[in-house]
Formats: sequence, structure tokens, C-alpha cells
Amino acid sequence: MTERNKELERLMAAMPRRAITRRDLLRRAGAGAGALSIGAFLAACGVEGQETDPSASGEDTYTTQQVAGTLNFANWPLYIDRLKGRSPTIDDFEKQSDITVNYKEVIQDNESFFGTVQEPLSNDQAIEWDIIVVTDWMIARMIRLGYLEELDHSQLSNFEAHAGEIYKDPVYDPSNAHSVPWQSGITGIGYNPELTGGEITSFDQLFDPKLEGKVGMFKEMRDTFTLTLLSNGVEPQDATIEDVEAAQKKLVEQKEQGIVRNYYGNEYADALLRGDLAATMAWSGDVFQLQFDNPDLQFVVPEEGGVLWVDNLAIPQNAEHPIDALEFMNFVYDPEIAAQITGWVNYICPVPEAQELLVKQSKTDGRYYKTVAESPLVFPTPEMESNLYSYKDLSPDEEEQWQDLFGELVQG
Repeated sequence: MTERNKELERLMAAMPRRAITRRDLLRRAGAGAGALSIGAFLAACGVEGQETDPSASGEDTYTTQQVAGTLNFANWPLYIDRLKGRSPTIDDFEKQSDITVNYKEVIQDNESFFGTVQEPLSNDQAIEWDIIVVTDWMIARMIRLGYLEELDHSQLSNFEAHAGEIYKDPVYDPSNAHSVPWQSGITGIGYNPELTGGEITSFDQLFDPKLEGKVGMFKEMRDTFTLTLLSNGVEPQDATIEDVEAAQKKLVEQKEQGIVRNYYGNEYADALLRGDLAATMAWSGDVFQLQFDNPDLQFVVPEEGGVLWVDNLAIPQNAEHPIDALEFMNFVYDPEIAAQITGWVNYICPVPEAQELLVKQSKTDGRYYKTVAESPLVFPTPEMESNLYSYKDLSPDEEEQWQDLFGELVQG
């Protein structure tokens, strides 16, 4: 065994390993809903998907302006720091604020969770949660429907002081009016240089016949279409239905030439690790963890551009404890708390100052934290950030058209 591999084994022994990653359960973009259109999904829930203008009802106010001492928090599994079955971050918050947190890992994917809250929210009723964590495109949908409270940024001083600039004023929520990031990641390319025969820098290399049967593509419509649009020179926010049809045509040709081994969900990671795939669309957090098993695996943001996806904290309309929710949002933007969370979950941290704190922690708690801090998959370089794009905010009609085109590709 090489010294490099011995060191990796020591790191693995020291790190707070999980049996599966948060993304190993169900992927963001409606994994549980398959190729259903939004209209079909809402119809299946027995509710209407009619959009509203959040400003039409006049000035929005919270249900209370007082701290109530209770916070009901809905999150995804394995998406906060854990130590002996408890979260140090939750414990620290409860001690500092005297607010009791009811923390539940009840979100398995965006669409199915949306289905549990859509009916009461559409009827202007409170749901049981004061904070929810959903992905950027779902944030945009819920804003359009008038389902999220506007945030009082006067109570979010830590966000204003410590959030990375790339997370401020996002396309999906201008001025962060309704949400602040929890964690994020990049959709790009993972590859094994030994199997590709060299460096991968372009998304178009996934269309090279020399990789026949060795390329993985995603089942996730938003990811696959967005990277293909970028490879065609189209910025996602400007994409027309004609642009998406051209992207689909390019993907159909890739499939018909036998270049694609399969369209994958979370199982792509195992296929890349086994060597079934030479190159594949990939999520940055997955490749970071795979590198502990095979340090030669690489992740790259394609030169045409990659996707920055962001999971966000938001307060549902009419939440019972909105001020308690704001207290927690502000708390997790303290750099020490952000470092504590990121050291465990290994997704991209929205607080750049956490990087230096993790380096300091490694001096007493082991090199694992230095590995996290030094990884561009957890703290992207400015060059990487400059080439990242957001998903297009799709209208219901666009969503249905895009899903239909993608269904024809994957199922045809």
C-alpha cells in the first residue's frame, strides 16, 4: 500500500462517515415524481396548481413578532452535523437561544414534500413547519404561488456579513427576499483519467464515440438539459423551447451512437467507482466522497459551464414561529457554526470564512478537516464559481414541455 493510500485510510478512520449520503436517498429534481408534468402531479394530489401574485394581497406580516421558544424544522436525512445521535448545531442553538427545536428528517425529495404542504398553503393555512429546506427551483415555484414568507433581513445580520457573494441576490429569489442558502453543490463531470485516456475539460467530450458505452448521463431533466444547453452556447435563463428541442436532438444522437451506457440516478457513483463508466455527469459532493476510495477520480466544471444548485432555508406562509425561524437562520451563518455543519455534510458551504476555521480545527482534530477545507468541491475556487449557472425558473407550461421532451429521450 502506498503512503498516499495509508494516509487516506487514516483520514477515513477519523472522519464522521455515514452509511449513505444525503443525495443517496432521492435526488432533487422530482426523483419520486418521475416524468410527471407539474399539472399531472398536482392533479394526482387533488389540488389545483394555479399561480398567484404574492403582492396582490397587500402587505405581508408574520403571525407574531415575538420569539415563541419553539422551532419546527423540516430537513432532508443526513443533512446536518451528527455526534452520537445528536446535532451539535441544534444543541448549541437551543442553549444560546432558549428555543426548543423539533427537528425532523421528513423531506425525501422536493416534489413529494411539496405534495404534503401544497393544499394547506394554497388555502392560506399554516403547516406544521417553521423552516423547510428545498432546492432553488422549488423555492422559485413556491414564491410564485405565494407560499413563502418574506424574510426580515434586519434580523439576519450574520447572513449579510458572512454569506458568499455568489449566494446573494440569486436568480431564483432576487435579493434573497424569501430564502437563504443551507448547503449547495455543483453539477459537472466526474471521470477516471485512466479510462478516459486523459483530461476531461468539455461537456462535449461526453459525446465522443471513443467513449462508446462508457458515458453516464443523468435521469434528472434539469441537470441534463441545462448542461446540454450550455454546451450549445445557450444560457439557461434565455433558453427557448426551440433551444431545448435542439438539446434533446443532440442527446438523442449521443444515445443512438451507443455512447451512453445508461441514464443514472444516484447509482452513477458506484458505476464510476467500479470502472463501468469512464466519464459521467456528476454531483460534486459525491465525487468528493468517492475520492476517499479512489483518489484518482476527478471532478471538473465543464469549460462550457456547470450548474450551481442551492438548497435553501425558507419560512412557509403563516408559520407559527417565524421569529424563532429567523433566529436559527441567523445562527447558522455564524462562521464557526457553518464550519461545524460543513465538516460533517461535505457539501458546498455558503460561508467562505468557514474554510479557515476548518483548517484550524484540523490541527487538533485530524487531517480530515483539512481535506474538507482544501477541497474545491466544498469550497470552490473563484474560477469555478465564475462559470456556474442556475437552473432556469420554469413556468408550468415550460416544465411540462421540458419533461415531455426528456421523457421521449430517456424512455424512447
